[in-house]
Amino acid sequence: MTVKINADTSDGLKFVSDTSGAIDLQSNGTTKASLSSGGVFTTTGQSQVQSHSDASAVTINSSTATSLAEVTITTTGKPVMLTACGNSNPGQTGGFFLYRLYRGSTEIGKRHKAENGGTSSQNFVFAITHIDVVAAGTYTYSIKAYQGSGTHVFGEDGDVEAAVITAHEIL
Repeated sequence: MTVKINADTSDGLKFVSDTSGAIDLQSNGTTKASLSSGGVFTTTGQSQVQSHSDASAVTINSSTATSLAEVTITTTGKPVMLTACGNSNPGQTGGFFLYRLYRGSTEIGKRHKAENGGTSSQNFVFAITHIDVVAAGTYTYSIKAYQGSGTHVFGEDGDVEAAVITAHEIL
């Protein structure tokens, strides 16, 4: 048994104690957060999902936004923190590509530009983050890239270099 601290809507604050060293924080009898005797803190309603593109490379050579990686998350209505990163290999000297985050087909956050100032095959990495304020529901987020000029290959060595996107609901 754990120590329970319950904010009851009928009787006010209730304490139920024992000697386990664990603590449950409750609202009207429902546990919202727990602290184990070993110091591990957990909460309900928090979710984190990570996904990456498949093991094949993604080539960007058009002005149509192409998904590099996507993730689906079900939220309780709290903001969602998104982080996406990856690797690009330009197929020519010069050239640039644009990338940004999407919720479904809607662009969110800022658009970013990466330009190759050197020769071809000079890999470089990118990273982008954004906090999306949404209502409770299920959302699919993606990192997409599109051509400014030239051709760019993302994850040229497959899964080991594939773009990654992480969605985390902030409590």
